[in-house]
Amino acid sequence: MKRFFILLLALGSSISLPALALAKEGAEKPNVIVILSDDLGWGSVGCYGANPELVQTPNIDRLGQEGRRFTDANTTSSVCSPTRYSMMTGRYCWRTSLISEVLGTTAPLHIETTRLTVASMLKNQGYNCAAVGKWHLGYGTEAKCDYTKELKPGPLEIGFDYHFGVPANHGDLSGVYVENHWVYGLNKDSPSSPSPPYVTMGQQKGKPVKNLELNAPKRIDDEVMDTLTDKLVTWIGQQSAEKPFFVYFTPVAVHNPITPSKQTAGKSKGGPFCDFISDLDLSVGRVLDALDKQGLAKNTLVLFTSDNGGVNKPTGDTPQNVAQTAGLKPVGPFRGGKHDVWEGGFRVPYLVRWPGHVPAGTVCDETISIVDTLATIAAITGTKLPKASEAAEDSHDVSKAWLGNKLESTIRQDVIVHGADGNFAIRKGAWKWIEGVPADDVKPAAKKARADQMQRMLYDVRQDIAEGSDVSAQHPEVVKELETLLNRYRDGGYSRELPPAGVKPKTSVVALPPLANAQPVDVKTFKSSQGKEAWTVRDDAMFGRAGAKGSALTGPLAMKDGTLEFQIRLGEADRHSLRIHTAGNARSFRIVLSRAFLEIAKNPEKGEGPDKVVPLGKTQVKFKSAEWQTCRVTFQGDEITVQFAGTTTKAKHAIFAEAKEQLNFIAFDGEVGIKQLVVSK
Repeated sequence: MKRFFILLLALGSSISLPALALAKEGAEKPNVIVILSDDLGWGSVGCYGANPELVQTPNIDRLGQEGRRFTDANTTSSVCSPTRYSMMTGRYCWRTSLISEVLGTTAPLHIETTRLTVASMLKNQGYNCAAVGKWHLGYGTEAKCDYTKELKPGPLEIGFDYHFGVPANHGDLSGVYVENHWVYGLNKDSPSSPSPPYVTMGQQKGKPVKNLELNAPKRIDDEVMDTLTDKLVTWIGQQSAEKPFFVYFTPVAVHNPITPSKQTAGKSKGGPFCDFISDLDLSVGRVLDALDKQGLAKNTLVLFTSDNGGVNKPTGDTPQNVAQTAGLKPVGPFRGGKHDVWEGGFRVPYLVRWPGHVPAGTVCDETISIVDTLATIAAITGTKLPKASEAAEDSHDVSKAWLGNKLESTIRQDVIVHGADGNFAIRKGAWKWIEGVPADDVKPAAKKARADQMQRMLYDVRQDIAEGSDVSAQHPEVVKELETLLNRYRDGGYSRELPPAGVKPKTSVVALPPLANAQPVDVKTFKSSQGKEAWTVRDDAMFGRAGAKGSALTGPLAMKDGTLEFQIRLGEADRHSLRIHTAGNARSFRIVLSRAFLEIAKNPEKGEGPDKVVPLGKTQVKFKSAEWQTCRVTFQGDEITVQFAGTTTKAKHAIFAEAKEQLNFIAFDGEVGIKQLVVSK
């Protein structure tokens, strides 16, 4: 039985011309396979100019020969989690709490279960949907995911029918696979002990890393690519022409650790990194062969791309640098690479094949973004999107470019990209403007390492693809135009359409109700651990400045159950720690506030090492560090509740039920302000 479009005209003008053409022909809805590789740079593939003496990618190149190759395709971020979020949701990830870097291995699911995704959209059309490979978008709802328990919500709650994957990164501290809602092969009767060994990427670099203790089969790094591909090929083999399917396949190659399989190891003149690229290519070939075997290739749309640009740090003896020394140009002609705001961090291979619909052997120079995936698939499958303010906020329909249709004008007027430090850039036509402002949660060391990116710059990327000459002084009108446009898109909440001018984002922070029976405590009477110069009075507040070792402002506290509240301005400091001691200074716990997280932990007992810290709670927070914020801490029995910037973090431990007698406000790496301390018992 064939699958036909029906009643498409009722969907109105939201459907693109390509979709209407398919409907008119009575064509079947295509199967869709998205292959999102990891850290694969623009110049690491044969059809993008990789040296064939170093690396050969015949299967990836086949997609270009039988489909369409894009020369100006961009990721949304120069690191992975944000790009994966935007591909799935059609929304820039910086609109969430993740402003910089990536999610941790134990992070909760970052996509709301109510949000439209590529998978949920296609599932509603009757598609079978599978997510196989690196996930790195979190599981569950708790601040710290517990892998010994059911991992729900996860991929199955945002539209997928089947999931088999690596939780975060190749070489992450979990060391396991996840299948659907559980760690694959987990002994549920004894989930954490004994835990078979696994060597993480950090441990391979000689770093002390504490693995997750999981009583389950551990991954073998040089077999991960084969394992993931086996699972996917098996799943494709279970599909038929009677029902369309969607695959989100995310290989771990070519992310560190570089672990080529026994089949490819030692084969390339470019060393292990080029061998690992060959593993990626073999995996793509197996997927294409599976489609051929099932007779599904003709009606399957395949998109191949990468989550960010390649690793391009020309120092050290890493596998990537060995390949570069041999002559590989992992990011092609571009500057920078992964983590950077330069073009090398965003420009990636991008190939689309759909026999009979995408013109074979063609090249497209249109500027497009990975965030466009959702809207484009929606157009091709005849799906009407919600309003831009409600879903797929930043996803543009670029189906005309995919299908090689004649374009009357530029298909995408502009695109926003985002470095690992939260540094924004916007491209429009020939121009690229870099804002040069890192996110609040970026540590001083990272700012220093990429100081050349932390400044306002304008480049003509059509004349200066290597971003060598800042021309902002010569074109102040362009700078003003792009800066205004970037702010309008950010403040307006979407960029699929142009938001109204002057709209400011709504604040999600709700003011706390007044604290009953609050008694003020004068923090100016507290003592500094490093003399009067470390903490000083200014504007009726105490300001403490310290380096990495920290500086404490110490005062008395007589409380068992009750609430304390204070105002804090984190400023440029790396973090602030509120350390509270129990009676007789017997034990202590801390509430740590950084630019991205609020964490609660019990400190080690006297005589114990720092490895005995007991993490009790962690919440992502988003606030303006230059402004005063309220922090409220409530104790009730063995439970603590911390309210800050619209978030609530709770934790339980016997230490919270003990009498508390000392407060320590501790500044680290910069200046912190404290004022208006009150206590309610």
